[in-house]
Amino acid sequence: MFLSALFCEVKGLEPLGKYFLVRFIQHFGIADPVSLGVKALAKQFGLSDRQVTKSLDELDACGVMDVSSTPEGKGQPKRHYRLTEDFHKKLNKASAQPATEHEKAVGSLLKHENRKPAKTSEKTEKQNEDLAPLTDLRSKKQPDLLTVVNRLLLSVLLCRADRFGVVNDLGVATLCNLTGLNKERLRHRLGRLIDQGLIRTYVPGVTSPVLARKMKSIYFLNLAHPELAGGGSVTSALVCMNGERIPDYVIRADGVSKDVSRDNGKPRPFQDSKYEQVVRYFKGQQDPLFRLLQVMLERYAAYLLSKRWSDLLRVPLDQRIDDQGLRELICLDFRISTMPTESCGDGLKWSSEEQLITVLDHLYHWAYGLALWIKERFDQVTNVPFDSMDFVIVPQSMERGYGHLALLALPCPSEGWSGCSVVEPDAKPPVAPQHFPSESDILLEDRYRFGLLIRPGNGLTMK
Repeated sequence: MFLSALFCEVKGLEPLGKYFLVRFIQHFGIADPVSLGVKALAKQFGLSDRQVTKSLDELDACGVMDVSSTPEGKGQPKRHYRLTEDFHKKLNKASAQPATEHEKAVGSLLKHENRKPAKTSEKTEKQNEDLAPLTDLRSKKQPDLLTVVNRLLLSVLLCRADRFGVVNDLGVATLCNLTGLNKERLRHRLGRLIDQGLIRTYVPGVTSPVLARKMKSIYFLNLAHPELAGGGSVTSALVCMNGERIPDYVIRADGVSKDVSRDNGKPRPFQDSKYEQVVRYFKGQQDPLFRLLQVMLERYAAYLLSKRWSDLLRVPLDQRIDDQGLRELICLDFRISTMPTESCGDGLKWSSEEQLITVLDHLYHWAYGLALWIKERFDQVTNVPFDSMDFVIVPQSMERGYGHLALLALPCPSEGWSGCSVVEPDAKPPVAPQHFPSESDILLEDRYRFGLLIRPGNGLTMK
C-alpha cells in the first residue's frame, strides 16, 4: 500500500511530510492506530525529532492523520496516530495505478536509516579538474548523500520506469503534485540526481503542432547504480566509440533542423524532392522539437534492433523489411501539419495527407538506417546473443553526435547474457571489444566518456 501512498496527492503537504507519510504506511500499514512517541518515530525513520513533529502537524492539518492523546499517570499523555477515513478513500483511488516491476528497489530506496552512502563506483578516481566550481563545492559536501526528499522523488520515478529504467509518462506538474516540490525545486533536485549518477540523462518534454500529443519529459534512470540495484534486472551496456565517418544513410535530426532553417533565397540541393516536403512539414519548429525528434528516431531504431536484429540487411530501399508495428508506432506520434501546403517547383501541390505520408515514410527509413548502422558496429562482438535481446539507446547531446553510442540491453527471457562490452576504435583492425562484468567495473570517467552518464554540472543543460 505504500506504493499507493507515493501516488496519492495531498494538497499543502511538503516533501518531507510526504516522505514521512509513505514511510509510516510502509512500516505500520493503514489499518491499526500507532502509539509511539516522536523520538521513537524519529529513530525508526532516521529523521530528527523536529522533522517528525513538523510532519505530524502537517498531516494533521491536511486531514491525512488523526492525532489523539491518552493520559497515562503523571507523565506525558500517550499519543495515537491513525489515518483518516477520507485519506483511506484517496489511497484506494491511488491503488489503481499500474503495477511496477521495481517494487523491491523502491522499498529499499526509501529506507535510508543505518545505511552508508552508495558509491557510484568502488574504484578510487581523481576528481576531474574540468568540473564547474559550484559542482566542486557541492561534491566536497557529502557527494554521495541522497536526501530523503530526493529518495521520495526518485521512488516516484522508479515506480513508473520500464525494465530499462526509462520514464516517459510523468509530467512536471504531476511530479510536483506527488512530491510537494515546486518547479524550481524539482528542477534543482533532478539536476542533483543526474550529478550523482542516479539518472543517466534527461530529455525535456515538448508541445508542437506536428506532434499528436504533448510529449512529456523522458528520464533514463541508472538501474546499475547501487541505490537502485536492489530489485529487478539490471541492464547491461553496449558501447561503441566510433572511429570512422558516419555514413550518409544515418540521418540525424540536427541535420533536418539545419535544412529547415536555411535561407529561402539560397538554392537547396533537395528542392523539388520528396524530402522538401519533410522540411516544409517541420518548418517553424524550434530546437527542443528536433532534440526530441532525435530521441524518437532512436526509439524507433531500438524497436527494430529488438524485433528484427537478424532481418536488418544493407539492401536497396525497396527491398527493406516493412515492419507494420514500427509504422503504426510512428503514426501514433505525428499528425497533419497546420502549416499551409505549398506548390512544388514542378507546379504540383501536395495535400496535407500526402505530406504526412511522405514524412512518416522518411522517418521509417531514417530509423532503419540508424538501426542498420548500429548493428554493423556491433557485428564484431561475438559473445552476445543479440537476437534474444531488447535494446534502448541512451540519448546523447546533439553536439556530440554519434562519436560514441551507448546501448542498454536486456535479454528477452528473464535470464540471459549480462555484462558490458565496449567497442573502441583501434589503429589495427580487427577491433577487440573490452568486456566488463558489470557497469560499475567501468571507471567513472569512462562512463562519462562513453555516454552512459552525464558529467556533473551538465544535467539539465543538455541540448
